[in-house]
Amino acid sequence: MRPLDALQGSLEEIEFLARSSNRVMVLDALTDGPVGRYELEDATGVTRATLGRILDDFEERGWVVEADREYETTQLGAYVSREFVDLLERFESVPALGEVAQWFPEGGFDFDLGCLAGAEIVRATKTDALAPMTHITKRIRTAGRVRLVTYSVLPGVMETCWEGIVDGDLELESVLGEGAFESVGTDPKMVEQAREMVETGRSDVFVYRGDVPSTMFVVDDAVLLCLSGGEGAPLAVIETDDETVHSWAESTIDDHCREGERLDPSLLTA
Repeated sequence: MRPLDALQGSLEEIEFLARSSNRVMVLDALTDGPVGRYELEDATGVTRATLGRILDDFEERGWVVEADREYETTQLGAYVSREFVDLLERFESVPALGEVAQWFPEGGFDFDLGCLAGAEIVRATKTDALAPMTHITKRIRTAGRVRLVTYSVLPGVMETCWEGIVDGDLELESVLGEGAFESVGTDPKMVEQAREMVETGRSDVFVYRGDVPSTMFVVDDAVLLCLSGGEGAPLAVIETDDETVHSWAESTIDDHCREGERLDPSLLTA
């Protein structure tokens, strides 16, 4: 990174816009083409006096020009607007991610968190502690294909997968951490469900003996990242259809399948 004093001018320009949402709205509105003050006032809801000051400031910076009582951005102004809006969009997910970052896996995720811009985040609350689980099962019920890797058994999720496979046409590929597999083996109901799923030929199970830092689902074209802070049930789930995250998730599950052991159905005995 360049020395901070060399970036002072850039910081001042960013601060100038960031201090006022009115400035951001006006500059963005001006990028659509020439517009008069009255139309600009109606489009942005900015008062006439404030709008006048903003336009004067923009003209001083060379961001806006006036001709025939209409205003439009200069090439520089359009560039500033585009870059600032891009910056805002990149930061859009930061407040929500900040609320759940404490539950990220210790090593984080192997992709740029900017890929999670626009992602849906479902958190457990005092009034709905099971909100993340409910979201996961709801997505699975309408899915045609599910892949997952997990270090913890989630009975509600397993029940939903079992229903989708035995009573529907769901295709499932599961990678269970060693602890998760052992937990399944202690519950006769889950053992029976696992056996029935495997017998359909549409459920493959792999046991992974290494570290599984977090639970993750690929549900059709969406990725669901479960955040549990190392505990069992998820405290939050992040859903995204970002292509980079999807590619990373598929590759991660592929690696775990390749390095794991395909489950011998004969081991599924209650």
